[in-house]
Amino acid sequence: MSLTVVGAEIAYEDLAPRIAALVEEVTPVGAVVLVVSKGDENLVRFEGRSGWHFPRAGSGQYAGHHPLDGAWAVEHLEALRGAGGAYLVLPSTYYWWLGHYPELELHLRGYYERLRCPEEVCRIYRLLELPAAAPRVVPELCRADKQRRCLVPAKALLENLLPADEVVLVLSEGDDALLSLDRPAWHFPHDAAGGHAPLEAGGDRRAVSQLRTLAGEGVRYLVVPAANLWTLGRRPALAAYLDGDCRMLARRDRICVVYELAGSTRPSTPMTLRPKEAAWQ
Repeated sequence: MSLTVVGAEIAYEDLAPRIAALVEEVTPVGAVVLVVSKGDENLVRFEGRSGWHFPRAGSGQYAGHHPLDGAWAVEHLEALRGAGGAYLVLPSTYYWWLGHYPELELHLRGYYERLRCPEEVCRIYRLLELPAAAPRVVPELCRADKQRRCLVPAKALLENLLPADEVVLVLSEGDDALLSLDRPAWHFPHDAAGGHAPLEAGGDRRAVSQLRTLAGEGVRYLVVPAANLWTLGRRPALAAYLDGDCRMLARRDRICVVYELAGSTRPSTPMTLRPKEAAWQ
């Protein structure tokens, strides 16, 4: 058996959103999707679909172990298929299963359709024929709506986490509503006048420079709304700075991520626009 080599450029933490996007593209709303997950809840979260861990305990939780052997894996797969499991997702990090459980690999190849997906992300097998979903049962929200739905829980999180007078930067994509956090809040990135500045291709190093400057001037925190987390996946220098140099204070997958900036100092009073101007110079 020959397996395609998986590119090492996809980090494990990036797999869940990539897999979710694929599952929501190729499966109908309402489908039950089995995922080889080792209990990672991020891998079984989908919009309008039910994600089940594989293997799955009778309680509905992750079974707590890999399949005992290939025959057990096939039997368990068929039991979950009989319970409504319509698709099986094998993330790229678990391609070793195909060699370790040859009976499962032969069973999947012989009986079920493998859907077209990027090999470096995952494999998806169709276990049941389901009707296409039209119209969608779950209403589609535009990204701005998704962002703004996070505001109330984000306010509560920041209220419990940070002093009330702390300035926060918000990776906002220009949505002024995301600055309504009941505290001083600025767009990030921003221009010399304090307005939102688009994060252009190749501009993430400049954004890192702005973060360093603002941290030196006293700004301590950056808030990344959940709906904008995809931005970090496309900005490797910015993501590397946040993950490597800064401290993650809180992560709520459906709300936001809060970072404490490296080298930040606490200002005695809220800052004026002047340090913002300096940040881009």
